[in-house]
Amino acid sequence: MQTPIYEVASLLPHSGKMVLLDEIVSYDAHSLTAYACVKPEQILVSEGCLPSWAAMEIMAQGVAAWAGVLSRDAGEPVRLGFLLGTRKLQLYFSALPVPAILQIKIQASLQDANGFGVFDSQLWLCEENRKPTMLLAEAALNVYSPTENTITHDNE
Repeated sequence: MQTPIYEVASLLPHSGKMVLLDEIVSYDAHSLTAYACVKPEQILVSEGCLPSWAAMEIMAQGVAAWAGVLSRDAGEPVRLGFLLGTRKLQLYFSALPVPAILQIKIQASLQDANGFGVFDSQLWLCEENRKPTMLLAEAALNVYSPTENTITHDNE
């Protein structure tokens, strides 16, 4: 797919208000960079702030978007994936006032043929011009996406 990609919902096994990413600006066989524009009315925002625990979901959606765009490039349906856990999770904020522009960066560090993967992930706070200014969170996310086509997601 050609970037930027604004129709991120079609690449995620999420729907409606749970789609948190707004744009994919680059990707390749091992990485993805995306943006999320967090607004006060979004589902994970509470009392005008994004809580730190939401960073996990946003970074995990970066991994899901990466898998989704690669599936579409291969002519395959977008498959469901599961966040199994994390290692090395570092949260550098407790609550982030919104609105805010966030940059999501993911890098595959392990991907096997059975659908298990580990992704180094970062979440950055950006200035209005999208320049990353502060690292908000980082983690190694452990994910699983069944290789059988028995579990799929189709937004169409």
